[in-house]
Amino acid sequence: MPSVAKYFEQRDADKPKPKWVYGDRIYGKIGKIPVMGMVIREDYTEPDQVLCHLDLPVKIGDSYRWVVYVPSKSIKRLKVLYD
Repeated sequence: MPSVAKYFEQRDADKPKPKWVYGDRIYGKIGKIPVMGMVIREDYTEPDQVLCHLDLPVKIGDSYRWVVYVPSKSIKRLKVLYD
């Protein structure tokens, strides 16, 4: 039986390599609102959107949201300052 890593490599061979990986810290903008958070996943159906869990909520309509789609053009990767 092949290893689990080989199984997933074969299963995902036709998908593009992800630019954003789960856990990447990001800084971006939703409209004019600056946001900071963590990447959950890229959206393969709409490649210009990244699902993120924000550090502080954003008010959209009448509710506050922690998990939102952020346009990938406005995202910058944050560097780790500690180890």
